[in-house]
Amino acid sequence: MIDIKFVEQIKRFHFVRRMVLQRKISFDFPIRFNIEPTNYCNLSCSMCPRELNRPFGYMDVSLFQKIIDESILYGKRLIITVNKDGEPLLHPELPQMIKYAKDKKAAYKINFYTNGILLTETKSDEIIKSGLDTMHISIDAFTKETYKKVKNSEKLETVEGNVKRLVALKKKLQSKTPLVVVKIIQTPDTQNEIKPFIYKWKGIADFIEIGEYHTWDGTLNVSSQFNPKNSLEDPDRYPCTFLWYNPVILWDGKVTTCCVDYQGKGIIGDIKEEPLAAIWQGSALQKIRKAHLDGQYHTIPLCSKCQFWRCEVNVEKWLRKVSAFSR
Repeated sequence: MIDIKFVEQIKRFHFVRRMVLQRKISFDFPIRFNIEPTNYCNLSCSMCPRELNRPFGYMDVSLFQKIIDESILYGKRLIITVNKDGEPLLHPELPQMIKYAKDKKAAYKINFYTNGILLTETKSDEIIKSGLDTMHISIDAFTKETYKKVKNSEKLETVEGNVKRLVALKKKLQSKTPLVVVKIIQTPDTQNEIKPFIYKWKGIADFIEIGEYHTWDGTLNVSSQFNPKNSLEDPDRYPCTFLWYNPVILWDGKVTTCCVDYQGKGIIGDIKEEPLAAIWQGSALQKIRKAHLDGQYHTIPLCSKCQFWRCEVNVEKWLRKVSAFSR
């Protein structure tokens, strides 16, 4: 039995993440992936682009099950994250979807990110009983004023109460999961609230996560302090590791290269038309990987101005070796 709390702890060390990636990356099937239950959201946060050009909708449970059924043919995944764009708790069958993946032993860890507004007592009970391993709750503020500015909402007290009730309900049900991770993203609006946020949640949440700000695919603009120099001019840029281990399946079955692709610019296949394994091994993804290894980031629209590659460890030398061998 794997101690999920220990896994959450050690993943925060870069050398561990590097070691795991170099041992687990597979060209046959992704070691982890995101499944998007829906791209609808009940908030409009300042750090998230919400003017989507792609259709809105909810994933059919049968499609979710199809993805999980294929995945288990390749063994247990490291992580399956049940969200991308949107608020996963908006999907009425989210607990059943998670339970299906857990019953199939599809991954060592099933998790999702939520803003916590819809985390009612009933929903909390369902999520706990589904077997979810980790819930990341993006609170992103310490004060009501900052929450309003960052989240465009006045629901801070509601969210804080929901989180505390979830923790209490876990204790009542004698459940070790889901681990509760409260998150705040460091932005110009929140930078002075990081320390009080940590102090507030220490001893309540299992983990406190300080997220790094990024501009998605270059869409968002912030002050120069939080907006690193253009990625095309960065001599230290390295290939984005996500391309080798973490694709995303959107609610309608289309597959894209990573979680930053909110507009669907990097579509590499459709799970309704071919298996995920075939998409993972297909020419569309190989072309993008090669462009990264060749330093031709500007040739990939989604990647040209993206800064999310900074959030992952640099395993460029190893990727060059295994990529050459795989060909």
